[in-house]
Amino acid sequence: MRIFYCCLFLIFIACGKNEGPPPLFQKSEKTFTPVQKAIIAPRVDGKHHDPAWQHLEWKQMNNIWSGKASADANIQYKLTWTPDALYVLLRLENITIQSTFGNPMEHFNSEDHLSVYVDEDNSAGSYESSYNAFNYQISPSNTSVFLDQNKKPRTANHAVYSAVKNYGIISYWELRITNFDSTFNPNAPHEAVSLKPEKLMGFALAFEYADAKATNTVLGSVAIPEDYEGRIDLDAGLFETLKLIQ
Repeated sequence: MRIFYCCLFLIFIACGKNEGPPPLFQKSEKTFTPVQKAIIAPRVDGKHHDPAWQHLEWKQMNNIWSGKASADANIQYKLTWTPDALYVLLRLENITIQSTFGNPMEHFNSEDHLSVYVDEDNSAGSYESSYNAFNYQISPSNTSVFLDQNKKPRTANHAVYSAVKNYGIISYWELRITNFDSTFNPNAPHEAVSLKPEKLMGFALAFEYADAKATNTVLGSVAIPEDYEGRIDLDAGLFETLKLIQ
């Protein structure tokens, strides 16, 4: 009987350890994705023929963060940079991008949108109540929103400019992302960070299909471990590491 109660005690302790959120995710310091510098900055107009994109490889964005993706939906993206900004080009196939054209400050999570995650110095860690990293929500109408430290939506048009073009079953979504460090203050003038070769940055990207009748489907650029599902909005350690190269 004593052995039985000891086993019950050990099971209780083991279950107790699983309660509460997991520790902050520790990303690898040796794994990174190289991002080639653009000789001439792309013109952000949603047109994919810009010379800056022509010789870069597409990356798949097919990690399901929530919901259920359509079998024929396909999202790919490219990255490049200049000293002024990080640039993204997305190719969305068999995906109809819906916009409610309502007030984006109120409805940014209830319409189709992109989420861009940037950790300027790749320091990882929590950013729930700081500007250690940023999460921008971008609507198809080129309105960008982020949550301040009080969880209040604010415009992020100072940081992200985008354009969408539709070509039948294929759409291109192009973005220019200006970067800021952890000293950012939304109530004061803020100076952007200049990007340089060899710089490491944390980055992730996601597209969210809004669905009023079911859970929204989110496709992301990084794989998230099961224990950390739903925590990328809090933990910059889950971002991919980019290395800017010449």
